Amino acid sequence: MEITREQLPLRTRLAYGIGEMGEIVFLGMFNTFIVIYYNQVVGLSNSLIGIAIMLAMIGDAISDPMVGMISDRWRSRLGRRHPFLFAAPIPLAISLYLIFSPPDSLTGGAAGEPNQMWLFVWLAFWTICGRLFVTLYTIPHHALGAELAKDPNERSKLFSMSAIIGYVSGALFSFTVWGFFLSGESLLADGSVVPKHLDASAYPPVILTACGMILVMINLSAFGTLDRVPYLSSVPKNEARRSLLNFYRELIGAFANPNYAFLMIGFFLLMISIGLSDTSSIFVATYFWELKPEQIKWFGLVLIPAVIIGATASPVLMRKFDRKPVLIGGLLGLMIFGQIPINLRLLDLMPVNGSENLLPILLLSALLASTCAAAGAVAMMSILGDIADENELLSGLRQEGLIYSARAFFAKASNSAGHLIGGIVLDLYVVFPFDAVPGEVDTEVIWRLGFFGGPIMCIAGFCALPFYARYRLTRAGHLEILNELEINSQHGKKTEDAGLKMSLTPVPISEH
Repeated sequence: MEITREQLPLRTRLAYGIGEMGEIVFLGMFNTFIVIYYNQVVGLSNSLIGIAIMLAMIGDAISDPMVGMISDRWRSRLGRRHPFLFAAPIPLAISLYLIFSPPDSLTGGAAGEPNQMWLFVWLAFWTICGRLFVTLYTIPHHALGAELAKDPNERSKLFSMSAIIGYVSGALFSFTVWGFFLSGESLLADGSVVPKHLDASAYPPVILTACGMILVMINLSAFGTLDRVPYLSSVPKNEARRSLLNFYRELIGAFANPNYAFLMIGFFLLMISIGLSDTSSIFVATYFWELKPEQIKWFGLVLIPAVIIGATASPVLMRKFDRKPVLIGGLLGLMIFGQIPINLRLLDLMPVNGSENLLPILLLSALLASTCAAAGAVAMMSILGDIADENELLSGLRQEGLIYSARAFFAKASNSAGHLIGGIVLDLYVVFPFDAVPGEVDTEVIWRLGFFGGPIMCIAGFCALPFYARYRLTRAGHLEILNELEINSQHGKKTEDAGLKMSLTPVPISEH
């Protein structure tokens, strides 16, 4: 392996970034449509959908570090990462197709009743497979990015381009799905007229297009970066083995740092709210606001300026106010702007459904909430870097990988809990009916749906605030830590040099 700090070719950066689209397309289809498809189109209980998603997310939390460790130690002529990039897309595309293609024998066909238990088994099995194959691709792909660019500036450019491609492609894919594939209404066999995303026959073209994009984009990324294999890191011959048990031991050990512990507890609670939002948002858009697909399509595009504004403003705000205020302010903004239109509607203070003023208000709210979320996310990632420095001072170990992977672990664990709770709430509290037609659902059910998608959804997020407030590492404190680390580094270097000098000093031979 030859270490190079040369500038990465533009085609390599583009090839790497294009690979981000494979993950974005899968997660976009899964997170947006899985609940409403299986509940309203197929007829599966929301509680069982929540359990299936929770099982898949728990599997994710286990498979992430496992795939990371396997790919770190993989030996082949294609290097450590590319074998996984080539292996993942076909089973990933098959899994996505089968998730949204349950057989008629389970769904009951056009007029029959769905088999709840076997339909749940089908969803759980293929969801677990799909999430596993996403992990099989994304973990080596992200690790590949760190190896492609050795120079910090080149690495920043690489990940920046990848993020831009990911956000923009995700927004454009969402816009295309809602504005083209699912635009308009469908006439069902029972005579009811529903938005196309409530019609099973509208999904096959969407799914086939998504599967094709996954196959093409991931393979383009893999082939486009294949020529860099000779410059990538290889497995050290005498590298010590690590086990999953060691990973989880280190994970628990990281909580000895109270700053990290409070941060992760707050993050866990926040992600429960995010999981509840993922479960309820499409129900709220379809039934509470009665938005048409051609209106829903604009919410994806709002993400682009929101991310640019939030991510750009966050460093400026952190320099002026420090990291914690930006993190807490971002969380507050997300929770307030994300659900204030629903609260206003519950108080009869919003324009009626169908009003020309409704969509602009909802888009503005989504823009502000997403901007705050982006600013808070940048602050969170910066804080985790500070904690890595603090941990090094406390323990003598650099644990960035552990700290960031632990964040992903808690995100998936709590997000799955949010999906499970959300499914149960939809079934037992909202009591949302099957085969619901927008505009024809009982008003009490719609009110409970709004109460769930607004006040209930944000409870866990607001509960995260006291834990984030317990974070004590300030900018001045972090500078002191960096100074102490520099002193320790210089001291260690002097000690090493002195030891080397002593070892090279000739020892006089005794004459006796």
